[in-house]
Amino acid sequence: MEGTFLNRLYDAIRKETFRRKIVLAPSLSVGQSWLMRICRGIGPVMNVEVQTVQSFVKRHVQFSLYKQGVSFISEQRSFWILHRVMEQMAAEPDTYISMAQMKPGIVMSVHQAIMDLRHAGVKAEELRDDHFLSREKGRYVRKVLSAYERLLEQRNWTDFPGLLPYITGELSENVELLMPDSMLLSPVSVRMVERLSNGRITRIQADPPIFGEESVLPLQDVHMFHATGKLSEVREVLRRIISAQIPLDEVEMIISDAEYAIAISTLCDSMNLPCSFSEGLSLETSRMGRAALSLLNWLESGYHVRSLMSMLQQQQLTFSDREQEISNTDCIRTLEKSGIGWGKERYIKLLEPNRVVPEEYSDETRDGRERTEVQQRDDKIKQHLMNIIKELFPAESAMSSPAGIWGWLVQVLERYGVCGMEEDAIVLQEMKGIFKELQECPVPETMSLEQILLYTRDMLKNIRVGVQPFPKPGSLYISSLANGGISGRKYIFLLGMDEHSWSGSIRQNPMLLDEECRRIGSGLQTAAERQRDRQRQRDVRLGIMGGNVTFSFSSYDLADGTTTSPTFQLLQVFRRVSGEPSADYEMLFRSLGEPVGYLGAGQLFTAEPNELPFDGTHYLFRQLQAKKSRPEDLQSLVESVYPRLRDGRNALEARSSIQVTQYDGYIAGDVWSKYWKGQSVRAFSASQLEKYAECPMRYFFQYVLGIRVKDQVLFDRSSWLKPNDRGSLLHEVFRRYMTEVSTRNPSPIVHDHAQLLRITEETILAYAERIPAPSPHVFEKERKSLIRDVEVFYRMEAQVKSTPRFFEQELIVDGMPLHLELESGVTIPLRGIVDRIDQVAPHQYRIIDYKTGSTRSYKENGVFAGGTQLQHALYAMGTEQWMRQTGVDVEADVLDSAYVFPSERGRGQVMVRPQTERHRVTEVIQGILHSMEQGLFIPASDPGVCRYCDYAIVCGEHAQQMADKRKDESNQELLHTLLEVENIE
Repeated sequence: MEGTFLNRLYDAIRKETFRRKIVLAPSLSVGQSWLMRICRGIGPVMNVEVQTVQSFVKRHVQFSLYKQGVSFISEQRSFWILHRVMEQMAAEPDTYISMAQMKPGIVMSVHQAIMDLRHAGVKAEELRDDHFLSREKGRYVRKVLSAYERLLEQRNWTDFPGLLPYITGELSENVELLMPDSMLLSPVSVRMVERLSNGRITRIQADPPIFGEESVLPLQDVHMFHATGKLSEVREVLRRIISAQIPLDEVEMIISDAEYAIAISTLCDSMNLPCSFSEGLSLETSRMGRAALSLLNWLESGYHVRSLMSMLQQQQLTFSDREQEISNTDCIRTLEKSGIGWGKERYIKLLEPNRVVPEEYSDETRDGRERTEVQQRDDKIKQHLMNIIKELFPAESAMSSPAGIWGWLVQVLERYGVCGMEEDAIVLQEMKGIFKELQECPVPETMSLEQILLYTRDMLKNIRVGVQPFPKPGSLYISSLANGGISGRKYIFLLGMDEHSWSGSIRQNPMLLDEECRRIGSGLQTAAERQRDRQRQRDVRLGIMGGNVTFSFSSYDLADGTTTSPTFQLLQVFRRVSGEPSADYEMLFRSLGEPVGYLGAGQLFTAEPNELPFDGTHYLFRQLQAKKSRPEDLQSLVESVYPRLRDGRNALEARSSIQVTQYDGYIAGDVWSKYWKGQSVRAFSASQLEKYAECPMRYFFQYVLGIRVKDQVLFDRSSWLKPNDRGSLLHEVFRRYMTEVSTRNPSPIVHDHAQLLRITEETILAYAERIPAPSPHVFEKERKSLIRDVEVFYRMEAQVKSTPRFFEQELIVDGMPLHLELESGVTIPLRGIVDRIDQVAPHQYRIIDYKTGSTRSYKENGVFAGGTQLQHALYAMGTEQWMRQTGVDVEADVLDSAYVFPSERGRGQVMVRPQTERHRVTEVIQGILHSMEQGLFIPASDPGVCRYCDYAIVCGEHAQQMADKRKDESNQELLHTLLEVENIE
């Protein structure tokens, strides 16, 4: 380190050892890194401290400010002060920036221009209209600066440039300032340092820029490569570190943009490599940060329920309650079924406890006791959600200002955010600090929600996660171009040395253009000068690097599909390393060779230590590329790395064979036999048996594996009631009406059209209260459609001669499911609810089941339809035995069952099924139960049913593949019973 900046700084510190030294550095972390490298590489130092110009000046004026009652304001507060000034000026006629133009970007440009003028020591009175290319803009900037100065004076506030007049004292005799001569200071900061130091300041000569001709970069340790994408570049760096067995705490990776940080973090996490980031990571990398951004999206979407469920599913928020035994999953499922869609009022109405959640009318219904327990459980979850939702919505007052929305975010995250790691707690704590600052700032009390969200998101982006200013022992250290190169680590990797990432773009401030800066003078820097000085300071800082240095860049942009060029500085390094001062980019690319791919294309695997593959995938790719093995050996190699591929191949081969195997849904052996015997007391419903007959595999997914299909209801602005809700409403109307008229005069029934319409309107209004319609137009359209359905029902009932006896009758005996006795002596537990039971003659009855959909699936001569229509027969037998066992009618005889379609779609049709073939019912049910006991759960015989199946994504074209297996003689013994059931009409 002899002759370097650090050596010169050490010599300056060691002079007059007992005199106190203050090192002024660009940041505290940079200054501390200088001292640590000096102590580690040169020698110990004492009586020295590190300060920035800002902290040094503030410390020396704080007592003066206190005596005069002046408060120092942060840059954030100065921003909101200027925002208020601009708001006041926007109300003036013919203003340069109107209220509609006050977008965050414009306000930030004005704030930056005012701060640049302040740091240059320019006062409003010194500005002239002709300083600006637009006189109107010049007057506006002068008025804003003047109003800002007056407001600070009136409130006894001061920003950092305003501290200059308060510097009255000087450094004590035993204190000396040390500062690198390359450090960038504004004109006001220069005057502050000069006034405080009183000439006792030593400027330490900086090292030459790393890319200059005088650079002391150890050229013998320079390496270069390029890659096909940033992820490939990062993988290659990590591969080199691992292959060379470099200790992690001897490595610094300097990156040019945030994309590299995310790639490094992701790869290191997957490989359990510890790493620390000098500038941290973006807010999205923490769960608490993602939750904050998701809450803003939820607010902006109008409280869309899918956004809320996504936060719960990703565990960004938690609504669980251990005391009530309510989990996040319970809350998610309740929200899925709610049909909320979006809108605050729909949450309140649709989550109301005791609200009846309509179910599809089928015999899938639970028994009474189980229904009651489930309803109580649902009500408890809904009440829990209601209590949370009321706290979750921001108050109206909070919706009018950034401070209000920020306070709402903090409140929700503190109450419901998931704090899984230390970074989450730090994010929440930092957000609390910002909220406290906002409460003290003159933040506008009224602002459009669009602007509030823009400001809030911008403030969130400035929060960094996992900031580690100093290298962490045992970890990779990732720094940036703004602060990298000072760690003193032996191995340095500079990533992203392409022209765009390294050089950046020069952007002028539209409120203070370069030409206007030159006209004003006073040390104001143009955008080009500022960029040039920053790049020089960066190159000077990188000039103190030592050890092994590797430069790299991505020569191909995968996102855009375009090539990228290396920065000119990399060409300079190449010229020095190669000894070719006139080398061009073509020579550089020839020297670099082929770019490194994600899996190291062109780099064959060898046994050399420095050629170790990055991971298992990398190793596999190289083996395949080498082509040293036979195809079957290569297949074994791939499957050894990815064993699931072997399982998939076995499944495909088995399905392609003619034999029915486990991959087709056949479960053989004792395991299934024991399981089936253990389910012998389980009650069956008609729909379960029908679903098995239609598709045994779907039955297996739904009832054996218990795979729950998402019952999420999507909010549609063009419709009100979903099919299930519509069916429930009509069933309720039919039940209420028939109950009332049959109770009033049981036989013969006297129908009352007005009463039916009254019940219909009451039920529709009750449903509208429970399920808000998206608009009055949609509600009225569906209301009229429902009334037309009810009119069909009324005309049908006027022709009915039978006497209604029971409505929605549950088939239970002594609180337990009915044990249905079949003709063969076999008994099965049966559960279900019969829509209606009519008496047609003494001891003779008819079963009626309302269908509010289409008649397409019901044929006049299709009694059992291959076992897919059993409800009429099971309900007939079940009702008959229920009446006899309960004593309702010990001589009961159910003659027939009727599927009734009392709607416009059903056109008032009635499908009657005479109950004269009880032996065939027994035959079908026994066949289904025998196939289940065999463990036979193959796909449907009709591939057409797959189009509407919830599990189709799992099966694919399996039903079509099974067609040949069903016909093959080798499978007839196994499939015989099931095929017989499918052929029964």
